[in-house]
Amino acid sequence: MPLTDGSGARLHIDSVHGSAQLLAASAAIPLRMNSTLRDALSRSDTALVLGRHRGAAEPDNSLLLFISAPSRPAAPMGYCGAGQENGLLLLAVRDGALVALDVMMLQSCLHSIAQAVDLADPATAFRPVPAPWLVSFAAMQEDTAVQRCVGIRDERLTVQDDCTAAPLAAP
Repeated sequence: MPLTDGSGARLHIDSVHGSAQLLAASAAIPLRMNSTLRDALSRSDTALVLGRHRGAAEPDNSLLLFISAPSRPAAPMGYCGAGQENGLLLLAVRDGALVALDVMMLQSCLHSIAQAVDLADPATAFRPVPAPWLVSFAAMQEDTAVQRCVGIRDERLTVQDDCTAAPLAAP
């Protein structure tokens, strides 16, 4: 993720170890991360960058990640143990730290949330869309698949069916 200061630095996230670094021309700089974000990244068996947002209404660059983790990693054969928890994670670099601005569950065995597409292959489940939107995906509404668009408003993820209007504030 190139940073707003134009330095050309990039962000490296190691979801296995729950760590992050800024990779600049001069050195790799470790980023602080709170334990909640570190745990979420280290539990994830899939972390995929879906988009980068740089809008006039948002103060910083934001990075959108798809993350997937086992529903119950400690009890894989128990109730819902074989299920997955899939979501979107909005991250930003602020004052030497990688921070989670927002998280949105997309598919959850524990919370009975399902998508119209199989998120086992997120690379095909999400499509880029023009700004101010980041990505779109198919969701089930009653028995019909509908296209939903993900955007950012006030540093929160927002989802709407209308991809032509600007993102509305999250409820």
